Amino acid sequence: MYVVESKAGAIGCMILSLCCLGSWPAILTLLERRGRLPQHTFLDFATANLLAAIVIAFSLGEIGKSTFLKPDFTTQLPQDNWPSVLLAVAGGVLLSIGNLATQYAFAFVGLSVTEVITASITVVIGTTLNYFLDNKINKAEILFPGVGCFLIAVFLGAAVHASNAADVKEKLKSLPSEDLYSSIENGEDKPEIEKTDVESQEKLAEKAKAGTAGFYVELENKRAIKVFGKSIMIGLFITLFAGISLSLFSPAFNLATNDQWSTLPKGVPKLVVYTAFFYFSIAGFLISLILNLIFLYRPMVGLARSSLKKYIYDSKGRGWAVFAGFLCGFGNGLQFMGGQAAGYAAADSVQALPLVSTFWGIVLFGEYRKSSKRTYALLVSMLAMFVAAVAILMASSEVILSSVLAEPSKGLIHLEPENMYLVESKGGAIACMLLALLSLGTWPAVLTLLERRGRLPQHTYLDYSITNLLAAIIIAFTFGQIGSTKPDSPNFITQLAQDNWPSVMFAMAGGIVLSLGNLSTQYAWALVGLSVTEVITSSITVVIGSTLNYFLDDKINKAEILFPGVACFLIAVCLGSAVHRSNADDNKAKLRDFETAKQEASGPSTEIGTNSSKDLETNVTTKPKEGTARFLIELENTRAIKVFGKRKIIGLAITFFAGLCFSLFSPAFNLATNDQWNRLKQGVPKLVVYTAFFYFSVSCFIIALILNVVFLYYPVLGLPKSSFKAYLNDWNGRYWAFLAGFLCGFGNGLQFMGGQAAGYAAADSVQALPLVSTFWGVVLFGEYRRSSRKTYLLLFCMLFMFISAVAVLMASSGHRK
Repeated sequence: MYVVESKAGAIGCMILSLCCLGSWPAILTLLERRGRLPQHTFLDFATANLLAAIVIAFSLGEIGKSTFLKPDFTTQLPQDNWPSVLLAVAGGVLLSIGNLATQYAFAFVGLSVTEVITASITVVIGTTLNYFLDNKINKAEILFPGVGCFLIAVFLGAAVHASNAADVKEKLKSLPSEDLYSSIENGEDKPEIEKTDVESQEKLAEKAKAGTAGFYVELENKRAIKVFGKSIMIGLFITLFAGISLSLFSPAFNLATNDQWSTLPKGVPKLVVYTAFFYFSIAGFLISLILNLIFLYRPMVGLARSSLKKYIYDSKGRGWAVFAGFLCGFGNGLQFMGGQAAGYAAADSVQALPLVSTFWGIVLFGEYRKSSKRTYALLVSMLAMFVAAVAILMASSEVILSSVLAEPSKGLIHLEPENMYLVESKGGAIACMLLALLSLGTWPAVLTLLERRGRLPQHTYLDYSITNLLAAIIIAFTFGQIGSTKPDSPNFITQLAQDNWPSVMFAMAGGIVLSLGNLSTQYAWALVGLSVTEVITSSITVVIGSTLNYFLDDKINKAEILFPGVACFLIAVCLGSAVHRSNADDNKAKLRDFETAKQEASGPSTEIGTNSSKDLETNVTTKPKEGTARFLIELENTRAIKVFGKRKIIGLAITFFAGLCFSLFSPAFNLATNDQWNRLKQGVPKLVVYTAFFYFSVSCFIIALILNVVFLYYPVLGLPKSSFKAYLNDWNGRYWAFLAGFLCGFGNGLQFMGGQAAGYAAADSVQALPLVSTFWGVVLFGEYRRSSRKTYLLLFCMLFMFISAVAVLMASSGHRK
C-alpha cells in the first residue's frame, strides 16, 4: 500500500496541507462578507469535505497489494476494529464543531487572529497529548519551550483583537452617529459611497477605502453576521472554544491509527490512515449536517432564518464553498499522512497555516488597514512569536529525522546532511509535480481576474515578473545551499563562478521563450478565454516538448506509451480550437438577440462604453447573470483588453505562438542541466537544477521588463498608453500580481526539480494544469455559461481527451540514472 514512511515525505505532505488549510478559511470569510448565510455555506463545505475523504480512500487507500498489517481500504471496512473507529469518529466530531465555530469567529474576531489563537491552542494542548501518545519521540527540552511560545502567541492574539476593535470604534466615532446607525438599521451605505463589492479591493472613486469608517459601515450592511454593537468577548469566547475542539481531534485520530490504549482485539490490524480518515470525515459530515439543519430554522447571533428549500436554491457562492471543502478535506488528509510518518506531535507543531490566513486577511479583506501603531506592534509581535514557536517545534523532531535518514531509500526525497537537497525518486518527482500543478494552474486565473477588473496587462506583468524572479532567488539560496558542496554537485554560490557558460546560455534561452509565452497568454486569455488557452498551449507543449525531451533524455520513457499520449494531446488541441469557435458563435448570437430585443423595447438602452460601477467578479444578485448578453457587455466595459469586434483568429494565433514558446523552454532547460550536446569543458560539473533555474529566471525577468516597458508607451491590441510613473503609482491589484508571480516561480521550480529526477518528457507530460485553469474559468469567470449544447459537448470531449492523454503520459514515466 502507498504510505508515507519518511520525514521528507511527511514534510511534502505538510507543505501541501499548509497551502490547503491556510486558504479555505479565507473563502468562507469571503462568502460571509458577501452576505451568504453561514449555514448554507457550511453545508456545501461539509459535503465536499466528505467527498475528498472518499476520493482519498478509494485511490491512495486501494493502491498496492493488501497485506495483513496494512490492509487496503475495502478489506479493512468489515474488520472488527470498532474501538479505533469510534476514536476516529470522535475526532471527526471535534473537528467539525471546531470548524463550525471558527466560521462565526472569523466575523467577530477577524481571519488572522482567529487562526493564530486556534492554531496556538491546538499546539499547546494537542502537541502535549500527542507527545505522550507518540511515546515521547520528540525532544521535550525543545518541544515544550516551543509550546510556551505558542501560549504567548494566544495572549498576543487576544491583545491584537482588542486593540483593533478599539481602533474601529474610534474610526466610527468620526461619522455622525445619526447617519451611522440609521444607515446600518436600514441596510444602506453612506450616500457618498456606492454599493459595490467590499472584497474587490478596487480603488474606484465611489468605493470606501479599506480600513476607513465608511468601509466598516459598508461591510456591516453587506455581511451575513452583524458584528456592530456585539461584545468583543463573544468573538474571543467562540475562538477559544474552537481552539479547544481543534486541539483534541488530532490526539483522537492518533489513538485511532496507533491503538496506544490496546483496545483492538488480538489479531486485528490497526486502522490504516486512509480508513481512519474515512470514518473521521463521515462523523464530521453528520454532525455538520445535523447542527446546520438546526441552525437553518433556529439561527444564532442574530442571523436570518432559512429553510432546507432556500438552501437548495441558494447557488450563490456554492462553487466557492465546495472548493473550500475540498481544500480542507485534502489538507486534513495530507496532515494525517504526514503525522503517521513523523509523529502527530510534529504534525501539530507545523501549524504555520495562520501565516497564510493572515496574508489573506490583510490582502483580501483589508484587515488592520489604517490601524494604530499599537495594533501594528502587537500584530508583528504575535506573528514573530508564532514563527519562532513553529521553528522551535520543528527542531524537536530531529530524532525522527535521524532515524529516517539512516534509510534514505524509503523517502520521497533523498536528504543527507553532507549532500545537496535533491529529488532523486519517482515518488518525490510526483510530489513536486502535484505542487507545481496547483501553482501553475492557479496563477493564470489571478492575472485574468486583474485584466477583467480593468488593470493594464503591462502593469500586471511587471509586478508578476518581480516576484517570479524573487521565487527563483529564494529557491537558489535555500535548496541550492543546503548541504556541503561537492565536485559533481556544487552548491549555488560555488557554481556561479565556474566556467559553465554554454549551459547558462541554454538556461537563459529557456527563460526567454517562457517569458514570451507567458506574456502572449496574458493577451490570449482575454481573446480566447482562460480554459481554451491553457488546454491548447499545454497540448502543444506536450506534442513538441515531450518529443524533444524524449530523445534528449536518452529515451528513458516508454515510446509505445508516450507517443499515443502525445497523439491524444494533439486531438485535444483541435477540440480546443473547436470549443473556442463554437463559444464565440454563441456569444455573437446572444449579443444579436440582445440588440434585437433592445430595439423592440422602449426602455433605456445599454451601450458599449457605458461604465458600470459594479465589480464583475462578485456574485451580487443585482448584477447580470453570467453568460447573458448584458454580462458580456458589462465585462467589455470593465476589462482592460477590449475584445468586441476582434477577429477570433487573432486570439488563436497568439495562443498557438504561446504554445510554441512553451514547447521549447523545457528542452532548453534539459540541455542546460544535463549537457547532452557536451558543450561543457572537461572537468566542469553540469549545472545543478537550482543554479540553472536562477539563470533561467533572470533572463525571463529581463525580457519581460524590456517588452513591458516598451508596451507601456507603445501598447498593442488597442490598449491605452501608460508610463513608468503611472505604473509605479498603480497599486490597484498589485498584491494579486505579486501572488501570481510567486505561484508561477515556485511552480516552475518544482516542475524542473521533478523533471530532473523522472525525465523532462514525463514532467512535460503531466501538464494537467488546464484542468485547474478550466475550473477557475468556469467557476470564477463564468466561461461557457448559457452556451449551446454543441459547445458543452465539445468542451466535455476536449477535457476527456486531455485527461486521457495525461493518464497515458504519466504511465510512460521513467527514472533518470
